[in-house]
Amino acid sequence: MPRPPQYDRDEVLERAMVQFWRDGFEGSSVQDLVEATGLQRGSLYGAFGDKRGLFLAAVERYLVEHVRRRLGLLRGEGPALARLRAFFADLVAYSCGPGRGRGCMVANTAVEMAPRDEAVGERIRAILGEMEAAFAAVVAEGRAAGEIRADCPAEAQARLLVATLMGLRVLARAGLRRAFLEAVAEGAVAGLATPRR
Repeated sequence: MPRPPQYDRDEVLERAMVQFWRDGFEGSSVQDLVEATGLQRGSLYGAFGDKRGLFLAAVERYLVEHVRRRLGLLRGEGPALARLRAFFADLVAYSCGPGRGRGCMVANTAVEMAPRDEAVGERIRAILGEMEAAFAAVVAEGRAAGEIRADCPAEAQARLLVATLMGLRVLARAGLRRAFLEAVAEGAVAGLATPRR
């Protein structure tokens, strides 16, 4: 009987995710991944097939641990504009924190891998679609409540908010100041608000 793996899969994926997030797919050698995860090559290949398989699993972990957690802020209680502001405040705070230099794994992967690996490209587009759907839902709620302008189509505004999200992550990685990022985020949200009479 084969022996069960003697490692914590979640911990291995977390460490691999950080390695790929920091250095990208091409910038992460198998030896880097061995050192990051503490697993030997044979164990990595046995668990994930190859480096690409490990990378795809790391992208899924990023989706669950980072993207969906943050999107949960949009699905909470309270006014739509307040939820959008909370989402972007959390995003900016995180983007300016200790991991600032890594940027966004989705954006990084979209630039590095999506143009030359169709399966990775499809996965990134699906993740961006999930973001768009979450934004569209909160914009539609805000329109129904009269908070968000009636001339703001939910799908079009959702695409602009996804672009704002991705842009903020890239700008933070480039070292722009937090006040600048906050102003960009506030401009994106304030532009949706129904004018006060």
